[in-house]
Amino acid sequence: MALTRALAATGEQIEDSEVTVSSALAANVKAFLPAIEDGTGATVATGYQCLVLANAAGDVEIVDIFGRRVAMVQAGQAIALKANGDVNRPVWTVTEVANILQIGNAQPSAGSTTPALGTTCPAASATVKWIEGTLADGTAAFVPCWT
Repeated sequence: MALTRALAATGEQIEDSEVTVSSALAANVKAFLPAIEDGTGATVATGYQCLVLANAAGDVEIVDIFGRRVAMVQAGQAIALKANGDVNRPVWTVTEVANILQIGNAQPSAGSTTPALGTTCPAASATVKWIEGTLADGTAAFVPCWT
């Protein structure tokens, strides 16, 4: 599994190797966190971190392995999650990623309804922002988001 992945539908599992998960879907989705154990198999160890971004018009509900809500990422926002506890008592520290930098408006190219910045924008006149997060190794990561 890749370090970065976009959710394709609701009900998907966040994998133990993923450090950034985003949703460019217009509908609200739910994503399940991995079990907190020792980091073997499909589990994560205490200290695992993941950045979750809602890059479009839909929210992302994050739930633990028991289906309990851990966080709700509002459209256009991001959160960082950190694993604590164990499989019987999973605890996820949720930190809002507040440094969203607006960089301007995406405008359609001449004769097109597609924004000049690419085809992943949900609307031709959306506002483009950059969400800054930190990967597990401390590297800064910037992901575009359209609102």
